[in-house]
Amino acid sequence: MDNNKIEVTGISKPLLRLIDERVRHFGGDRAAYIRDLIERDIFGTSHGHKHTFAEFGTKRTFDSQQWEADMELLAQGAEQIPVLPPESFTRESIYGNHD
Repeated sequence: MDNNKIEVTGISKPLLRLIDERVRHFGGDRAAYIRDLIERDIFGTSHGHKHTFAEFGTKRTFDSQQWEADMELLAQGAEQIPVLPPESFTRESIYGNHD
């Protein structure tokens, strides 16, 4: 494989921590985890794990503890996000004069 590089910018620190937590959980390194995500998104399977059609039809069980942990990681630093005034969300403020 060629040593191709893709630079991804704009990843928030909480999301990066969440990615690193998943890397620790599944093993490997950050680059391998992200390559696996890309392959699964594009091909529907990871390079190292070929799945049958039946496996894709089977949903994973919802892990409420993992979901809570993920939400806590994503919410870190949210108190620093400014609160916008209500007029920021009116139709006119979003679309202006465009009908």
